[in-house]
Amino acid sequence: MRVLLVNSHGADPAYGGAERYVADLARGLLNGGHEPAVLSAFPPREDPGVETIVLHESDWRDARMRRVRNHVGDVVSAPWPGIGRTLRRTRPDIVHTSNLPGIGSGIWEAARRAGIPAVHTLHDYHLLCPRTTLTRRDGGPCHPSPLLCGVRTRRLARWTPAVRHVIAGSEHLLRVHEHLFGGASRRVIRLPLAPLNVSPIDPPHSPPRKLGYIGALTTTKGVELLLEVAADLAQHGIGVRIAGDGPLREHVTAAAVEYVGRVGARAKTEFLTSCDAGIVPSLWEEPSGPPYVVREWQAAGRPVLATRRGGLTEITAEDGVIPIQESAAGVVETTLKVLRGPDWRRALASVPAVEDDADVRRWMDAHEAVYTAARGPTPSAAPT
Repeated sequence: MRVLLVNSHGADPAYGGAERYVADLARGLLNGGHEPAVLSAFPPREDPGVETIVLHESDWRDARMRRVRNHVGDVVSAPWPGIGRTLRRTRPDIVHTSNLPGIGSGIWEAARRAGIPAVHTLHDYHLLCPRTTLTRRDGGPCHPSPLLCGVRTRRLARWTPAVRHVIAGSEHLLRVHEHLFGGASRRVIRLPLAPLNVSPIDPPHSPPRKLGYIGALTTTKGVELLLEVAADLAQHGIGVRIAGDGPLREHVTAAAVEYVGRVGARAKTEFLTSCDAGIVPSLWEEPSGPPYVVREWQAAGRPVLATRRGGLTEITAEDGVIPIQESAAGVVETTLKVLRGPDWRRALASVPAVEDDADVRRWMDAHEAVYTAARGPTPSAAPT
C-alpha cells in the first residue's frame, strides 16, 4: 500500500509530537512492507529518514512572509495545482493528513478529485483556532469568535466531506471536532507505550529527589506554575529539572531549577531516567490522552503528576498518573504527599511495565485497519 503522510513539518524530528507521530507511522509502514512517503510544507531541519517532498523553500519560523502566507492559505484552503501534481507523481492509495498550516485543507478535495481516500488525524485545535491551542496569549481559555474564527473554521472545514476517517488520540479531541466531520468514521487510537532505547533502566530513588519536566517552555504548558513552586519543593529536598526550549527560557534559567536545555534521542532518555517522577502541569486542554510526554515517563518507569485537562482526564492513577490541581498550593501539596509520603510506593507500582513493542504493534495495526476501511466503499451514513 502506498501511503502519503501529509504534515506541515513532515516527519522532522527537530519539531514536535505530530512530527514524531508521522515519523513513527512511516517507520512502521515501511517495516510492514508498505510504501510510505511524506509531504511537508516546510524544509526539515533534521534528516527525517524517510522520502520527503517539500512544498515551500522557506520555513514560517524564519520568514515573516511565509508566516503571513500560511494564515492566508488557511482561509483560502484551495486544492492548489501543486498538490494535484504531487498526488499524480506519488500515486498514493491513501492520503493521511495531520497538521495542515502551509498546505491547507484543500488537499482533501484534491485527493477526492483524484479518487484517493483521505484520512485525517487531529493533533490540536488548528481547525478551530489560529493559535491551535484555544487559549489566549496569557494561557487563559479562549472561546472562538463566531465572526472571525468561525469564518476561518468554515473555510477550512468546507472540504471535510472528502475525509473518510478521522483519528484522534483522545475522546476529548474527537468530541471537540465532531461537528466538523459529520460524514466521516471516527476512531480513537491512543499513542503507544514504547520501550526506551536503553536497558536496563535504573529505578527511581526512594524517597524521590528529582521532579522532571520536559517539553515546550510556554505558559500553556504550565511552566510558570512549575517555576512558582520550585523553591518550595527544594526546601523539602525535591529538586526540579527542566528540559526543553521556548519563549520562557530566560525565566527558566533565572529560576531555582536545574535547566539542561533542549535534549533529544539518547540525551532525552538520560534526562528521563535522571528524574524520579515527571510532571505535566498543562493549563490548556491537552489534545491526546495520554500525550507522548506521559508515555515517555511511563516507559522510563516513572510516575507522572499531571493536571486534569483535555485528554489528560482519560488517564488515571492506574496508569501511574497522579492528578494535580492547577495552583501552586495544589501542586506542592500533591507532590509532597506522593513523593514524600506513603503514596510513593503505590504510585511507583502503578506505572505500566513495558517489556516489548506489543503496544506499538497494536497502534500500527489500528492505523492499517483504518486505511483498509478507507479504501472500501464510501460510507453512505453517518457513523455511530
